[in-house]
Amino acid sequence: MSLKHIDLNLLITFDALWHERNVTRAARRLNVSQPTVSNALSRLRLVFGDQLFLRAPRGIEPTERCSEIIKDVREALRHIEQALDSGPAFDAKQCRRQFQIGCADYFDLFVLPDLLAYMAVHAPMIDLRIRSVDIEEGMDLLDAGELDFMMHMEFPAAKRFGVRPVLRERHVFATRAGHPLVKGPPDIATFASLSHVNFSQRGDSESLVDEVLAKLGHRRRVAITTQHMTTVAHLVKTTDLVASVPSRMAAKMLEEGGFAVYPIPFKIEKVPVAVYWNRRFELDGAMRWMRDAIIEFCEVLEPVTLPFDTPAPTKMATAS
Repeated sequence: MSLKHIDLNLLITFDALWHERNVTRAARRLNVSQPTVSNALSRLRLVFGDQLFLRAPRGIEPTERCSEIIKDVREALRHIEQALDSGPAFDAKQCRRQFQIGCADYFDLFVLPDLLAYMAVHAPMIDLRIRSVDIEEGMDLLDAGELDFMMHMEFPAAKRFGVRPVLRERHVFATRAGHPLVKGPPDIATFASLSHVNFSQRGDSESLVDEVLAKLGHRRRVAITTQHMTTVAHLVKTTDLVASVPSRMAAKMLEEGGFAVYPIPFKIEKVPVAVYWNRRFELDGAMRWMRDAIIEFCEVLEPVTLPFDTPAPTKMATAS
């Protein structure tokens, strides 16, 4: 296929659709109209000879072919950005720097190990300091220059902050193995009747789970709220408390042993996670390198498959 027949803006749209999994959100991200994105998707389908994205209950989902080519598309876009960068050359191997990152231990568990291994080879003198922060504190620290980056749930941010959505995480239901009140996938009444441990970076006792339960006419008891995901896992394993946890955490719990995981018995949106930074530092070569590395190692996280995952649809309660 010849490049002269391809509008490179199509690849930018492809990347936005992959990350957003929603045409409207992709249009908002690109600052264009929804019809423009829909038209670009039609052209992309012709270029690649594949549907690329299929309609799903809450947006669009990539086809197998789409999942195969996205990494090459993203890598091509990165090389183009680097070629167009007119700033001074930055040598990560010679850089002596410490970066402050605000995040939850989700980042520590699932992104940091691979990121550090990469940095040991490509940026051996760059150090990281990880801090646990909530949204408001993190924004204040970014403003003050006391944080370089923050990884948090996606939310509307002031224009002075750069925002890059990097993943969408589904949640599942976790208990200790042999829980006396949970013998299998719970119905919504059983789910709501149990005592829960809640994870919240802000320390809020209520979450999206509680909002959906309220719409369905149920309320759960949150016995304890913690800002640490590892604490959630420990309490679930050693008590009769239960929890809604990210799928990657559920997979890790099953690998460790002593846990049982099930689908949550009602529809709930995936939680979007984003990387944030202060735009006034965007011309700093070291900042750009570190930002791109964090984004890359978040975006390459593949969806996990849990024992209960099957292609067959399951009946779930729906909020009115």
